[in-house]
Amino acid sequence: MTSRDETRAGHDTTSTYVYGVVPAPPVPPQAADASAQARLGVGQEHAGEVRFVVHGALAAAVSDVPTGWNEATRADAEAHERVLSELLARQTVVPMRFGVVIDSDEEVQRELLERYADRLEEILERLDGCVQMSVKAYYAEDALLREALARRPELKRRADELSQEPVERTQAERIALGRDVAEAVEQQRERDQRALVEPLMAHVRDIRLTAPAGEREAVNAQVLVERRKRPALDDVVRGLAAAHELRLGFRYVGPLPPYSFSDRALESSEAA
Repeated sequence: MTSRDETRAGHDTTSTYVYGVVPAPPVPPQAADASAQARLGVGQEHAGEVRFVVHGALAAAVSDVPTGWNEATRADAEAHERVLSELLARQTVVPMRFGVVIDSDEEVQRELLERYADRLEEILERLDGCVQMSVKAYYAEDALLREALARRPELKRRADELSQEPVERTQAERIALGRDVAEAVEQQRERDQRALVEPLMAHVRDIRLTAPAGEREAVNAQVLVERRKRPALDDVVRGLAAAHELRLGFRYVGPLPPYSFSDRALESSEAA
């Protein structure tokens, strides 16, 4: 483990910024890129080199930041993700969320690696050989409503009939119609979600679904896939995109640090 030089960044004291935990012995993130930028972590002009705090079978990827650091700029967030991506390319990673700072290397050893050793080793075993991929699908404009009404033609007929009647005399009927249309739309979304998620299931180790962030979002799925099965998953997503190209647009992103499949309770070790 590289020792801390408390004056190298021009500050009297430093704290330890934590990116994630990997199996020991770790593979440095700069192994494939010797550039100075690739070796640096968060902190911009005060950025320290990424190094490892090792305890038993675990190693925390860390760098020094000035004590009291709380810049949280976009550049810092990008540096955090860059370090994790470089680690992920070479080994299994339990990622920490952006902004976790602990007082010292000794605290990292004691309050993270030692305190959560069993849990971290279990998570690393579960994530071994896997990456996270994000699969999102979005409806073309009005596609969801059109399909819901096509499946329930009586709703369109009721709407046409109400359009011929005075609003003030049909308030109750209009409210009931709106409720039924909303129900039909959600039922259609659930059908589409099943149709999109089921083909993914055969190729992934785990899947986490998030509630739609907007009316046009059909699916928001985070999947944990073995690296060796990634090409098969890619083919499935391409096939879904082709099959639904007139009604859905897809966003397929990764590999990503497996945030969705890591234990966020580990972050309770963050310094106050």
